[in-house]
Amino acid sequence: MARKKATARSTPQVRSFGGLIRGRSKPVQQIAKALRSLVLEELPDAQETFHSGRNALAMFRTVGEVCWIQPLTQRCNLYFTRGTELADEDGLLEGKSDRQRFVKVPSLEAIDDLPLREWIRESVELNADTVFDCLTFDEVLERLRTIALALPKTKETLTWGKPHFRVGEKIFCGCGEQHGCAKLGLKMEPAESVKLMKSPGVVKAPYSRPNDGWVQIDPAEFDDWDEIERLVVGSFRLIAPKKVAALLD
Repeated sequence: MARKKATARSTPQVRSFGGLIRGRSKPVQQIAKALRSLVLEELPDAQETFHSGRNALAMFRTVGEVCWIQPLTQRCNLYFTRGTELADEDGLLEGKSDRQRFVKVPSLEAIDDLPLREWIRESVELNADTVFDCLTFDEVLERLRTIALALPKTKETLTWGKPHFRVGEKIFCGCGEQHGCAKLGLKMEPAESVKLMKSPGVVKAPYSRPNDGWVQIDPAEFDDWDEIERLVVGSFRLIAPKKVAALLD
């Protein structure tokens, strides 16, 4: 008799801090809880969201993203989204990203020994300086939400910890953040994307495949929202099933 194929287990969705640390050892849970308490003391008005996956995260933001808590098997990592700009004379911050850095927190004692509060405060100041002359993340998201959810059969989901808009189950645009400012992601015809990327504020979307047409738009520089709406609708047409895209007509 032929064996039945094993069904792949889906990754559980993290919806709370309790869910984030569930299954971790007691020492790691204690470290994670202490880190969260410290972050919320420094950022009492922070929004807390979660990124699911093998190494899930709790993410904290005010006017911009500040830090992430990542519980692991034997320790926690505390990520700073502007880590490359933080003062770190002792070389405690690790990582090779062009923006983020993390510090390993192996014990409760380490929380008091590391300059975590100073890095959080410095991150907040950097974000405040950056977003001074541009729309906030929430303002950009609300504009994008108005455009995207007016299209047929669309919905908003939290994917990779960021709001994305789907037609059916496929993403056609999203709103992320870089250095405290909102960035939009959407798909275009590859040839059209090459032309648009000559405009200020438009670059190839990070992590996208070569010639797939996905671009990242900085609405602080590319601030023509009539054109952004046209591009979002165009992305919808490329991603949506033909029958759904035809509803626009």
